[in-house]
Amino acid sequence: MKNLATVLCLASLLSTTGRTQISPKEVIGYFPSWKWETRNNLVIPAKLPFDKLTTINYAFFVPFPDGTIGGRDSTGDQMYLGGPRERTLIGQAHRQDVSVLLSLGGWSESDNFPVVASSPSLRAAFAHSCVETILRYGFDGIDVDWEYPGYAEHKGTPDDKQNFTLLLAVLKDSLKVLADKTRRSYQLTAALPAGGEHVRDIDVEKVAKILDRLNLMTYDFHGTWDSMANHNSPLYPSAGADPTRCVDASFKLYCDTLGVPASKINIGVPFYGKAFAGCAGLNTPHTGADTTLFSKSGASYYDIAAAFGNFTRFWDEKAKVPYLMSSASQIFVSYDDEESVRAKGEYVVDHGVHGVIIWEITGDSLPDGTTPLLDALVTALHATPRPVHEMRTR
Repeated sequence: MKNLATVLCLASLLSTTGRTQISPKEVIGYFPSWKWETRNNLVIPAKLPFDKLTTINYAFFVPFPDGTIGGRDSTGDQMYLGGPRERTLIGQAHRQDVSVLLSLGGWSESDNFPVVASSPSLRAAFAHSCVETILRYGFDGIDVDWEYPGYAEHKGTPDDKQNFTLLLAVLKDSLKVLADKTRRSYQLTAALPAGGEHVRDIDVEKVAKILDRLNLMTYDFHGTWDSMANHNSPLYPSAGADPTRCVDASFKLYCDTLGVPASKINIGVPFYGKAFAGCAGLNTPHTGADTTLFSKSGASYYDIAAAFGNFTRFWDEKAKVPYLMSSASQIFVSYDDEESVRAKGEYVVDHGVHGVIIWEITGDSLPDGTTPLLDALVTALHATPRPVHEMRTR
């Protein structure tokens, strides 16, 4: 009877918190502060699918050369973070037991990381500014999205490898001090490259011991910078493709080669795709990004879904992802749909991966209020791990 009472008590707690649908795996949705410009009617905090998330990473704040940090989009920050705490994105998330981390940097705002990480005083100033920002808004931790240490185009230097570790260590220590004072815990995570030369500029063994989670950006494996059109985020390599440029290879690099426990890894699931113009199909040449139907920088799933009528859908059985093709307009689109995100969710379960990160959470917020990709992903993450002989292997 005592055990039954405990079970009933836990069930009651779950039902009253509105968390009955939450995945047993971590589901992190990145929330861009600038989305109010185009999607405000759909992405206001009251309409976010908190019941399907464990964490929101608010993107982005910017590191400044003096070590302080500040918002990238002041209008968005005021809309989502300003005003009475209970009405903010963080307040609404906390009422539904969802954590909110502050994500720093991103592709466009990483140029100042090298100088900030280069000296003890600037690292200390950075950590202090992070703590102040946490206290000001009520964040539950920090996600560092430095893209990437050592990357010359973003002012990277050879010293970044050591300095990245030092920066994270100082930040971790500051969060521990804050936790002792507030009697709360604060997470420290980082968005890390999926593979290639960028990983060589990170001391993964040391970084993994500092971070609570390693968020692998397992997307952008292929794009218009390649001579041939291929998949944005293949689970496995397609026929003839580079076998290192896929989710499976990235996970195995970190887990098997670099020794990071699967329980500390989150893999990336993109809610966007890439459109190639002047293209006859998968693994063929193209003339660049299509800008007739989509943006030059890519297409969110909601953009792609609205254009389904212009394309024929194909499925790559090896890569476990779909693609769209219009022979008439010579446009090839690599993207993820319900079937491919289910496959990625099953992979997470089968391989003991901690969870997933989503770039970005508004990507499949459709005008009718549905979130098809998120629904499919969360359903897959509830699955029971399959025996080894039944798992998909490549």
